[in-house]
Amino acid sequence: MSSPKSKQLRCMDLLKGIKAGTVNPATLLPDQRRPLVVLLMTEGQSTAEIAHLLDTSDRTIERDKKDIRENNAISKDPELGNVMAGRLSDEAQICIQRIRKFQRDSNCPPATKIDGEKACFQITDNLAERLQSMGYLPTAAKKLEADLMHHTDTPLSLTEIKSEAQRLQDIEVKLPEKQTKKVRSRTLKQKGKNNDQA
Repeated sequence: MSSPKSKQLRCMDLLKGIKAGTVNPATLLPDQRRPLVVLLMTEGQSTAEIAHLLDTSDRTIERDKKDIRENNAISKDPELGNVMAGRLSDEAQICIQRIRKFQRDSNCPPATKIDGEKACFQITDNLAERLQSMGYLPTAAKKLEADLMHHTDTPLSLTEIKSEAQRLQDIEVKLPEKQTKKVRSRTLKQKGKNNDQA
């Protein structure tokens, strides 16, 4: 079985032959033409330009493009998420390693090293967000939602209610002052509305 690289080389040779006039593109079979269409698409060529170069109609090239899209279609596969998550993690690590390598260079200015540290943090932060959005890492909101769902499924005893109230007070103490004021303000407004409705 030929590798994608060897196919690409054959494709490049075929394209050179067409451009040089030594290969007649009208004699190409669809299986020979489609890799050329892919190559020309990656070069940014329009349907009309590809059709002109390959001596065929726009409709034929559009049909080739449709077949290419269908052949490259991704079907739903639970394992694909795992593969993509792994690939994202690998790519993030590779990027960080490259940055760290440049930072070790003795000619690297301190400001560039600082920018490199920021970039490494950003890559890690973005990876964490992406993995959260894919469901691989928990988010605070999901944990809170799960806690609430767990607690509302069964009636709470007075001891459990007191324990939950204490836990919420402990969280409030840890919140920054600005955030605490906002929460108190909203709570007071809500109480006022409830009193007006009563």
